[in-house]
Amino acid sequence: MKKTIIETLYPYIVLFLAVFFVYGIVFANTNFYMSQHNWFNSYSLQAYRWLQGHLDLGYNFQHLEIALFDGRYWISFPPLPSIIMLPFVAILRSPYTPDHFIAMGVFLLVVVYAYKIASSKIENRTYAIFFTLFLCLGTNYLQVAMRGIVWHLAQNLGFMFTLMAIYYGITKKKWHSFLSLFFLCCAMGCRPINGIYMPLIICLICKREGLGLMPFIKKLLLYSIPAIVLGGFFLWLNYARFGNIFEFGHNFLPASQHAEFGQFSIRYARDHLRIMLFRIPTQVPIFSTRDGIFQPIAIWIVSPLVIIYGIFLAYTVRRKIKYDDFFEMVHLILIPFLITLHLLILASHKDVGGPQFGYRYSLDVLPVMFFGLVAILSKIRMGKNVLHYSLPLFIIGFVVNILGTLHSLGVR
Repeated sequence: MKKTIIETLYPYIVLFLAVFFVYGIVFANTNFYMSQHNWFNSYSLQAYRWLQGHLDLGYNFQHLEIALFDGRYWISFPPLPSIIMLPFVAILRSPYTPDHFIAMGVFLLVVVYAYKIASSKIENRTYAIFFTLFLCLGTNYLQVAMRGIVWHLAQNLGFMFTLMAIYYGITKKKWHSFLSLFFLCCAMGCRPINGIYMPLIICLICKREGLGLMPFIKKLLLYSIPAIVLGGFFLWLNYARFGNIFEFGHNFLPASQHAEFGQFSIRYARDHLRIMLFRIPTQVPIFSTRDGIFQPIAIWIVSPLVIIYGIFLAYTVRRKIKYDDFFEMVHLILIPFLITLHLLILASHKDVGGPQFGYRYSLDVLPVMFFGLVAILSKIRMGKNVLHYSLPLFIIGFVVNILGTLHSLGVR
């Protein structure tokens, strides 16, 4: 039976109302408002300079993370967010763009694509809505989604593009393979390490194509053309700015140049893994005026989705859940492997994201973890036990992150 417009829109209405409810809590308890000027507008500043015909920044904005190279100042982040800001800058003729509204638009698109992924795997619409809310409101993603500051906007966009890459990798339309690879490249243009999920996207496309090895390779090369063009532009831009196709500026930040072991080293991993997995908060947001709450804490505290994923992953292994085909088995095994590798790489970075609430870098794994979770849930019976484990953890995650978000914005 064909669904009515109301039936089709119902999940999105519920999800959007939940998001706007959170915004209401924030507006009621902080001095944050959407039209507030964003002082950390690195991407718009860069886009503005591009439109003026310059690749460098032209000035050292000391409150931003600015790279110094060849006697000039540069934005030190991957460039895709600046490309997205170009039309806004061009229309306004100013680098002072409505960044918090743009962040909200990205937030809503994250909700849309998360639900699309969940509903494609979980038949029960209520459960699909619930786990979408878990990802978007019950994890550390929440505090990143709210504002358009340079560090948060890049991660918010990377989060969205990774979800889009996954969604267009699991639909039935073969031409969506172009989109899947292209959006993964977009995610890499915001968060380069997200490229680690290329094997997963290729696996999803291979499952949809169902071809032999050589025909699939030919198809994959065809599907990759838009992504290759975009990736080629990123590499050219890196070379034009820094003389190295793999350098987007981070190595020329003062903090990177003074790091004991460089920007990445396995020697950082031990301490960072201890923080990522075991650090317990010693202060409660809102009730503390000290800055210690912004020290990174264990990811399973601020993103209890990690616990739920671990529980149901262990359940499938213990019960020896059968898979419908070879590719489904491969990608369900591949996901925890790639997530673990991703976290190890993040732990090998010189820092863990700067002053923040939670563990901001670890958010990059959540879209793929979410997909892994709903894929597992599609293989088991959705009953009371699912909510028995999930609902209390969602409530904890929501309370922890809404308090942390309010604290980071400054409670009135």
